[in-house]
Amino acid sequence: MQPEYNPNTTQKIPNLPCKMNHVSFILMTHGSFISVRKDIVMSPKISDEVKEQRRQQILDAAEQVFIRTGYELATMKNIVEEAEMSRGWIYLYFQTKEEIFEALIAKHEQENEYMFSQLLASSPSIWAALDRLLTEQKKAMNTLENSLASAYYEYFLSGYRDKDRRIRLIRHYDAALGNIIRLIEAGIAKGEFRPTLPTQLIGKIMTSNLEGIMSLAMAVGTAQAEAAAQIDALIPYFKLLLGINEQAG
Repeated sequence: MQPEYNPNTTQKIPNLPCKMNHVSFILMTHGSFISVRKDIVMSPKISDEVKEQRRQQILDAAEQVFIRTGYELATMKNIVEEAEMSRGWIYLYFQTKEEIFEALIAKHEQENEYMFSQLLASSPSIWAALDRLLTEQKKAMNTLENSLASAYYEYFLSGYRDKDRRIRLIRHYDAALGNIIRLIEAGIAKGEFRPTLPTQLIGKIMTSNLEGIMSLAMAVGTAQAEAAAQIDALIPYFKLLLGINEQAG
């Protein structure tokens, strides 16, 4: 049975400790309401900028939770406590932890797109860009415990039978593969690469090898997997596949 609205209790909702000192919370307007997951909370009148800041605060908190607990063990209660917000505030932005995790994936994909664009624009050659990418991959292997990597694999692998989640995994894979192919095609256009196999296949080989090393590193540890050494060992193979002119690379 849905509880009756009690103005004395809902007035306490804006009591929101916040980690972001520059965020100023605006008091909720009395008498304006919105229904969220069958709970009645007051609808805040806030600017778009503050909305985005608050949304980002939730995502930052959720990321820390997912890093600590993984995806499956994380709960909305954990995220509420980490964000130091009321449950009502969280549900104004996200209804489930899956929605939050998807938002985090989208955020990191956007950051990766920007990184790739910057990489292409700032590198003296396409091979130099690819080499920097591999270097960053090696660095990432050393900080797996402090990243979303394990939660990401858990999310997709544990839900591979879920049609919608599988579609999202394929979309994410296509985006990652597309970035590698962009590099390869740019290298071909500049005359740096003369591929020995179809571009798509080379991209898939490179992606599969790197994903495999990361999976092993998460399972047994970066040192035990010798992740950095494996990536270094793959470089001559990648150069062979790309038909690299050593003078250009």
